[in-house]
Amino acid sequence: MTTQITGSIYDYPNLYDVLFSDLCYPELNFLTAIFERFYSEKKNLAIFEPASGSGRLLYHLTKLGFDVTGLDLNPHAVNFCNRRLKKHGFRESAIVGDMASFSLADLGKRKNFDVAFNFVSSFLHLTTESDAQNHLHAVADVLKPKGLYLLGFHLKPAGEQHCLHEQWSLRRGRLAIKSNLQSLSQDLKKRIETIEVRIEAETPKKRYDIVDRFPFRIYSAQQFRALLAAVNRFNILGTYSFDYDISQPITVADDTEDVIFVLERTL
Repeated sequence: MTTQITGSIYDYPNLYDVLFSDLCYPELNFLTAIFERFYSEKKNLAIFEPASGSGRLLYHLTKLGFDVTGLDLNPHAVNFCNRRLKKHGFRESAIVGDMASFSLADLGKRKNFDVAFNFVSSFLHLTTESDAQNHLHAVADVLKPKGLYLLGFHLKPAGEQHCLHEQWSLRRGRLAIKSNLQSLSQDLKKRIETIEVRIEAETPKKRYDIVDRFPFRIYSAQQFRALLAAVNRFNILGTYSFDYDISQPITVADDTEDVIFVLERTL
């Protein structure tokens, strides 16, 4: 029997966790390589993840000995993250909050972070220019001077856009998941893209079909550079693709679609 659900995929962090599980080790290896190359401190780093979701990376970074803190708007995701950390004897370090507005006090910290990161286009959930600016100011405020912010998301290329439809399947134990993500529409004037995600989750006894639609903000390479200039708190140290290969930096051009910006806090 199939149960049809229309709602937020983020209300099902156990499924979300499986969906992106194959990215964990490439992302972890990339993060630690970035620390080594671009940051002067090498040990005992304090790391912050806005939009931390299920906490899949926070958990693995904690296992590596880093001091981690997560922030997410969805309480289901935060609870899932904290339960896993507690189960393995770690501090419950995820907090419910809005990534457009937070402070060190909100995060329960007294000292600024060394590094922050935000992958898989979570930044695009900030659908207004003011929210995006507020987010970057908030991240800068909680980072040390010369602290790093790794920000990865999809750009809108000037020419043909190839990344309009993605499908992938993953399995964990007896749970099999298929995901279908597509762009339904793009309003370039309002800079809003409507995304639809369909997830089929199946066990030997049950099947769930979840359909979620949400807006993403659209950025060209030029528009993102304009945002950074308006905020004036970060320099770009490097740019990489979603291959997470630190040996292969990329040059962001008008036709670039996927990019991870390595930003350094200046002010």
